[in-house]
Parts: sequence; C-alpha cells; structure tokens
Amino acid sequence: MAALRPLISSFLGVEKRSIRFEKDGLRRSVLIPGALDQAVEGVPSPTVPGEPLVIDNSIHPVNKRVALARASRSVLSVFDLRMNDVSGRNNGHFAPFSWRSAAAT
Repeated sequence: MAALRPLISSFLGVEKRSIRFEKDGLRRSVLIPGALDQAVEGVPSPTVPGEPLVIDNSIHPVNKRVALARASRSVLSVFDLRMNDVSGRNNGHFAPFSWRSAAAT
C-alpha cells in the first residue's frame, strides 16, 4: 500500500467490511456489500486457449504480469465517493496478488 501513497491527496477513512472475490474462467469480480461491486472479463489470448492476453514486465504495483480485460461494471459508494459505470467500455486488468504487512517482509 505504501506505493500508492503518492497518489492519495485526501485520506477519507477506513472501514472494516467483508470482501468476496470470484473467479470464473476469464471473469473476475469483487464485491464489498454496500461499498463496491466491480467485474472484468479478460481478453482471450489468440495463442493460448482459455488464457487471457497478458502484458509482461510491466510496472504495475500489484504484479509485473497483468491480464488485459474489459470492465463490465464498476459501482462504488463509499464515504463521499460515488461511481456507477456499467457501460462495458472501460479497460481493466487482473493479476494474482498477495497482501501482507510491511513488517512481515
């Protein structure tokens, strides 16, 4: 999370909520009831059936290898932030990740 600090100009707070991740083929979604509902569908690889098209050696903060995707929904309602985009026209990415405390590294 420390890598995101330069991107945050106003800290709005913290809430403890359950998070549900789902993975089904090239589809990924995350749901935080009452706060966030996001879903993406990976762009199929033209050379590896069933796998997403990926970007390798990126500088993404979560993973150097990210799958290309199209966002099917992005609904956010937390603190004073509101977003509701279900157009399916925005890009997205997904990648494996593991959160851990800086003290644990």
